[in-house]
Amino acid sequence: MVNAASEVFIARGYRLTQMADIAQAIGVAKGTLYVYVESKEALFSLCLRNANRDEPIKQPDSLPVRTPARGELTAWVTDQFRKTADHPKLRAALATDRTDDPRGELESILCELYDVLENNHRSIKLIDRAIDHPELGAYWQSKGRVATRTRLADYIESRVEAGQFRNLPDFRLAARLVIEVISTWAMHIKWDPAPEEFDPSAARANAIAFLMHGLLLDA
Repeated sequence: MVNAASEVFIARGYRLTQMADIAQAIGVAKGTLYVYVESKEALFSLCLRNANRDEPIKQPDSLPVRTPARGELTAWVTDQFRKTADHPKLRAALATDRTDDPRGELESILCELYDVLENNHRSIKLIDRAIDHPELGAYWQSKGRVATRTRLADYIESRVEAGQFRNLPDFRLAARLVIEVISTWAMHIKWDPAPEEFDPSAARANAIAFLMHGLLLDA
């Protein structure tokens, strides 16, 4: 149920997804879903909390799974974001005006961004597609999208001012380009409607090499 519901939420977004859509994807009556979850919100929360699990989901203490209280899901996402997407290498770079190793520093930051997205691709994709979620949408837009782009833009600008990166017309757009390239190959490609075979490690190496060439003066 969780796997099928996750795919429906990803395909349709939060608001457009109906319990009937999920029931149809599973092949059960809509009423059957309410044996397990109290509401669409409860099912979305269950999907999000178990998105990155490889092992079987632990049986809940009681059924149906309740609808989370207001603010509960945002608090959980905030805690997970702090644990998995805090970007310590980017934070450390922002604490300095320049580096003795711009190539190594940039590569470590790009790898960090890539690995966060790849390792958490399912949960991040769910949140990203739930930008219309009444509680999570505004949080993800400000803390997930905008905050990360702003930090990355500030980093690029600081290294341009230090004479270590190429000068660019718009640091904010440069940061977004970096994130879009990484997001495509670390996350979105996994839902490509017309997939072709490729080596994931080669895709990672290509994306990072491409971005480094675009930013470094000596690339």
